[in-house]
Amino acid sequence: MFSSSQKLVWRNVAILVAFACMIAGKIMITKVDYQSNPDYVTMNVQVNNETEGSTVDVSGNLFMDVAQGVFVNIELDSKMDGEYMTMIGTSKELCSKEDTGMDPVVPLLNEELEKFGNLTFNCPFEKGYYQIRKFRMSNDHMLVKMVPTGEYIVKMDLQHQQTNATDKVQVFKLSFYFEIS
Repeated sequence: MFSSSQKLVWRNVAILVAFACMIAGKIMITKVDYQSNPDYVTMNVQVNNETEGSTVDVSGNLFMDVAQGVFVNIELDSKMDGEYMTMIGTSKELCSKEDTGMDPVVPLLNEELEKFGNLTFNCPFEKGYYQIRKFRMSNDHMLVKMVPTGEYIVKMDLQHQQTNATDKVQVFKLSFYFEIS
């Protein structure tokens, strides 16, 4: 069974994958780097490059329930003049009851994620098995139309801070390198 931390990890992996895949009409993923903390989660990420673009399969086991203290950093970098520069980034404590604002992208992305598996953005995260299969965003999706052609990296860093702890523990890091054409 998965703990809340593990479910949270998988949910965040799904968010990152979905974000990477929703950015453009034809996305070709060229490289994926990821590291996971085996005390929280085991995971597997597979890229399927097809004629229409890339799809992504993500599966994993979350080993504990997580309902609080989950911090995520997400960054979108664009390649300009041979170097990657951060275009947008966000840091957020997920499942925080104090956070009353909602990023408008999250509901749209969550709706898409649920079509491809059991990963969602809904807290709490319960231990267990999570997966998405052949995830991709359609070319006519509003979020896809907003990003120009080019080379990009989507980076996600997820950490957990247990109750009464002062330090955060790295749960996973995930980076998708991709081209939009």
